[in-house]
Amino acid sequence: MSDQPGYDVLAQTYAELIEGAFQSPLEQSAVDAFAVHVRAAGLGTGVVDVGCGIGHVAAYLKTARFAVTAVDPSRGMRDQARQTHPDLDAVDDDASLRTVDLGRAAGVIARYSLIHLAPEAVRETLHDWASRLRPGSVILLAGQSSDEPGVREFDHAVSRAWRWHPDTIVDALAAAGFVEVWRMVSRPAEGFHRFPEFQVCAVRE
Repeated sequence: MSDQPGYDVLAQTYAELIEGAFQSPLEQSAVDAFAVHVRAAGLGTGVVDVGCGIGHVAAYLKTARFAVTAVDPSRGMRDQARQTHPDLDAVDDDASLRTVDLGRAAGVIARYSLIHLAPEAVRETLHDWASRLRPGSVILLAGQSSDEPGVREFDHAVSRAWRWHPDTIVDALAAAGFVEVWRMVSRPAEGFHRFPEFQVCAVRE
């Protein structure tokens, strides 16, 4: 898969193709429900958007009066985010969140970003987040899914990526110290949605 160009190269293309924050009503419903849970947790309004891309969802949450830290390792994506949303705090970081104080966060959202970590790295990342988040903190994970148990690599256009069966990602969350609140699974559709997709909300125990 050496012909995969990476997000820096394709950032402008993403910005041109993706006009809004969400590609389906279900995606928006999941983020809105996540926001309700974060407010109900009573831990403040700090939210970290992991792999924020061009910043549309981070900006959506900021408009909803959350204090959003948008994180992305791609300079091209961060530049697009700042260009489109000048008031957005876009930070050079990855899923390790080494520059972020998770102890001050009420929620973490990772939509289609952890898919680029190898399965064991995802499990390690979730354990690390759980060790740094306060009890009651809310996380929302989304990614391409599979109807078959386990995790399987797929042909992503930009970088190596893996699809998770919903039960498998929930098991990884539970092993890290999170409790599932709800999940949504959508079927393949036109455009970017070649596979089933999961949205899973969980709370730090």
